[in-house]
Amino acid sequence: MADLYKSYGDLESMVSRLISRQVPNQIENTFGRYTAIRAVQERGQFVIDAAAALKGSVNGPVIIDSIQIENLDFSDAYERSIEDRMKAEVQVKTREQMLATEKVQAEIRVTQANAEAEAKLAQAKADAEATRLRGEAEAEAIKARAAALASNQNLVELTKAERWDGKLPTTMIPDSAIPFLGSKN
Repeated sequence: MADLYKSYGDLESMVSRLISRQVPNQIENTFGRYTAIRAVQERGQFVIDAAAALKGSVNGPVIIDSIQIENLDFSDAYERSIEDRMKAEVQVKTREQMLATEKVQAEIRVTQANAEAEAKLAQAKADAEATRLRGEAEAEAIKARAAALASNQNLVELTKAERWDGKLPTTMIPDSAIPFLGSKN
């Protein structure tokens, strides 16, 4: 204590010479390495850096364990500019999200269109194959009938007889043949 009074005179003088002069200087130096926004956003790191600067600059019988920084205050104009900047950043991020959403929706539409085109192509191929198969089946049936007719001339007469309902025409043209009754010379 005697050294304290001998070197500084009293406790207030010591505080004035060791602490009061150093605190604003070291806070300003530390704040100079930060932007206002960063100082607010990274307040914990800012306090750690300011405390380290104060501990390094204050010598003598005073030991600084920690500091607490309260109420970082800026001018109204500066605070408005920070607020405007933050709003602009939020708008940019919102637009970026909207762009990303639109890109995803466009990709979805492209995928859906490709899937629809593939489905239509597959359906068209299936329809073409079905038409081809029906045509081949019909051609085979015609060939089989032609072969049957060629091998058996009476098949036409048999088919006529099978389809006849047993009724004779009610009117007949003179000198005409009666259906199903062949006139052999």
